[in-house]
Amino acid sequence: MIGTLFNTIAVALGASIGLASHKYISNKSQHKILMVFGLFTMALSINMISSMSAPIDIFLALIIGTLLGQTLTLHDRLSSFTSKFDKQSNSNSDSTSSGFIKATMLFCVGGLTLIGCMEEGLKGESQLLFIKGTMDLISSFFLASALGKGVLFSAIGVLIFQGSLTLFFMSFGAQIPDELIMDLTALGGILLLALGIDLMDIKSIKMIDLLPSLIILPIIHFLHTLIVELTIFEFIQ
Repeated sequence: MIGTLFNTIAVALGASIGLASHKYISNKSQHKILMVFGLFTMALSINMISSMSAPIDIFLALIIGTLLGQTLTLHDRLSSFTSKFDKQSNSNSDSTSSGFIKATMLFCVGGLTLIGCMEEGLKGESQLLFIKGTMDLISSFFLASALGKGVLFSAIGVLIFQGSLTLFFMSFGAQIPDELIMDLTALGGILLLALGIDLMDIKSIKMIDLLPSLIILPIIHFLHTLIVELTIFEFIQ
């Protein structure tokens, strides 16, 4: 868990410095920072999506997961909760809820997060999460200056999400097929692509409503594998 703790502290530190420096960065510069992050996030997503193993599984997971998230109104519920921390301000920065959601998605949904937590959970190696934490330190500084204090609160999201993922891999990681890891990485890439579109103000997307797809995908992968095995068994018989 040391890698996750380092990552959490790095995000909190970077965001704190970014908030303190906010007044020295113009609104125009803040907007350009978000544009750069949007472009970079989209570039990262393309590389992750290319590792797709079973596209139909990912497609079904996205459809079912999004419908589930929308039905449960996950994004609106989280936005409503985090908006309690908002204060009336004349700043052009996004609200706390928006900054929290966008920053948490950026820091937690990615190939480096998945592989880093897997390495730490299975082998006790934290090098990848130290690298990610260093990158997030820099990212949180610029994001906090543009999106506000919600980025600081995203450190809590990093701690909970990455900590839970690391503990999961510690308990069950050895049983996860490589194909599922590849598809989870690709699905994370699709979510990052959606985040990039949102950051660039191309279209506003309720990101949290998409997250159940990450839980649905392993279920679909299991059912798909089971159907294939039963089909092969019947053919042999």
